[in-house]
Amino acid sequence: MIDVHHHCLPGVDDGPRDWAEAAELCAMAAEEGIETIVATPHVLRGRWKNTSRDELRSLVDELNERTKGRPRILLGSEYYFAHDAADAVESGAVTPLAGSRYVLIEFAAQAIPPLVDQPLYRMQLGGWTPIIAHPERNLVFQHKPELLASLIRLGARTQVTSGSLTGAFGPEAQKAATDWIRNGLVHIIATDAHNPKRRPPIVREAIAAVAEIAGEALADVLFHRNPAAVIEGRPLEYDPEPTLSSGNKGLMERLRGLFGYREKRTP
Repeated sequence: MIDVHHHCLPGVDDGPRDWAEAAELCAMAAEEGIETIVATPHVLRGRWKNTSRDELRSLVDELNERTKGRPRILLGSEYYFAHDAADAVESGAVTPLAGSRYVLIEFAAQAIPPLVDQPLYRMQLGGWTPIIAHPERNLVFQHKPELLASLIRLGARTQVTSGSLTGAFGPEAQKAATDWIRNGLVHIIATDAHNPKRRPPIVREAIAAVAEIAGEALADVLFHRNPAAVIEGRPLEYDPEPTLSSGNKGLMERLRGLFGYREKRTP
């Protein structure tokens, strides 16, 4: 697995408190089969600024030395959405995922700002692809999945948390994640791990859940192949048109053309 959302840098946000905890978190990730982590410290979220890439890179380098590259750790960030998002990204205050043109964006858990489509569109005009972090844990998206579908149609992509599929974030998040996988609203699954005890990087159970919902091929895409495309700066291999229909007919049609059934967009 390639984990593109993981808070493993010590002392920069609500992730690990020190180097020992950071190393333990990474060791747990390796045991779960995670080969590559993109460290995603919170950026411009309250007291967590984390806008210095040089400082963050030095932490990544130190953590790679301590873990001996198992797993490999790359640098990214998780940007807390504001309406000047496009300017923040262009200025370099926001670190994209692994040096790509993909940017991980989070919203408040209980709200979506008005006119959110406009700054996301401006980002895309600059050649960036926004990835919405854990939308299944957002109350607005849970009750209005058509809003999420509209943002996807406008070019945003989504990252669901692995723990949501196992019930770790409650039944509403689990139902949303499961339904959205069937309806083509999920592009990537990542751990959003924060610490070894309360928010560990558990993925094996989630991979099994996705395989049961939609088959092993799609599980491989969501946990490995699409994340690989992100860190390599390529178009996503699985990039379906979202639907909100029930049942598996639409899912099976998407799976039959999983790799290359339509022209891919360049991020």
